[in-house]
Amino acid sequence: MGLDDKGIVVLDNGGYNIKAGYVSAEERSRGCDVQSLSSPPEIFPNAVAKPPKKSSSVATKRNGGFLVSAELYDLPSYSGLFFRRPIERGYVKEWDLQRDVWKYIFTRSKVEPKENCFVVTEPIALPGSLRRGMDELVFEEFGFASYYSAPPAALVARHFDITDGLVLDSGFSFSHAVPILNSGAQQQYSRRLDLGGKVLTNQLKEVVSFRSWNMMDEFLVINAAKEELCYVAQDFLAELEDTRLPLSEGNKTMIDYVLPTHASDKENRFGYSRPSVPKRAKGDPSQQEQPTLTLNNERISIPEALFHPSDLGLHQGGLHEVIAESIAALPRQLQGRIYNNIVLSGGNCKFPGFEKRLTAELRALAPEEYDLALTMDKDPELSAVKGVRSWFQLS
Repeated sequence: MGLDDKGIVVLDNGGYNIKAGYVSAEERSRGCDVQSLSSPPEIFPNAVAKPPKKSSSVATKRNGGFLVSAELYDLPSYSGLFFRRPIERGYVKEWDLQRDVWKYIFTRSKVEPKENCFVVTEPIALPGSLRRGMDELVFEEFGFASYYSAPPAALVARHFDITDGLVLDSGFSFSHAVPILNSGAQQQYSRRLDLGGKVLTNQLKEVVSFRSWNMMDEFLVINAAKEELCYVAQDFLAELEDTRLPLSEGNKTMIDYVLPTHASDKENRFGYSRPSVPKRAKGDPSQQEQPTLTLNNERISIPEALFHPSDLGLHQGGLHEVIAESIAALPRQLQGRIYNNIVLSGGNCKFPGFEKRLTAELRALAPEEYDLALTMDKDPELSAVKGVRSWFQLS
């Protein structure tokens, strides 16, 4: 059996989540498009977690007290979980942990590595020493028939059928602006911003812990609140001024986030939002309240750091400046074409208002004679996985 007769296992190996996809050998031979594939992409936590108290679950007993990847979703409460993540600052540092997470995904997905090829993402400009760790894991531990590694930007470009353009990949660990020329990612012109979703969640944890409840050990809950409630302001200073208003005078930003309890159902396992209401007088017994966070200017100030990293003490330009610097490094005759073909990918691009604000900021930096066009998948987190189907001429 040749490599063309094997299935393809795809992992977009992110610092927070792994986006996994699978294409069977039969689907490859039939040339299926993305919509008709039998296995849609799935998302798995890229972490192992230890409950704060001894757990009686089979999973924790089997794994030395730790829950691997999506096993943590079986817990009745996510309070006080201790996490270990294979990836630190965007690079795999704990290969044993990465092996455990991948093994869980392959078992859960009923994939036999030896009968498949493997495609996995890696950071652009990955050091050779870290790639050797990948080689050992892929071939010696799992025994894949073959494997291919590429930066997420290269796979995203395939999904959008880009020959020349730029991919902004803003994820959990950091953000990259990567020019694409002749369908290939150009490392020498790429620019990196050391800011991603992890920093934003940690900042929100600190803010709400100072102002309200101590949430320093509740990463999952605060991350869920960030993803549900934060958005990018189009005029930050004007909207920040509006947050100073009380509810009774038209504050439309303030909202409550009800924290999960042991009694929460699975649908609300990370908590849920509801319209903010005026605080009851002390001693009012009319209703027992669940623990609640009230978010106001945090909803816009947290994602604002993507455009002004100096707000968090990071001496770098915002995403729009990183993109402009990357394009400016290219030969001048290519720059107009690149400005007209920018693709957004990664979880941070899902903030409401993100694309519109980034377009406005870039328009102010780009030369007037250049047209500007930004595009984004319906779910920008899955763009790299979907791109593999195009890479192997499946869409």
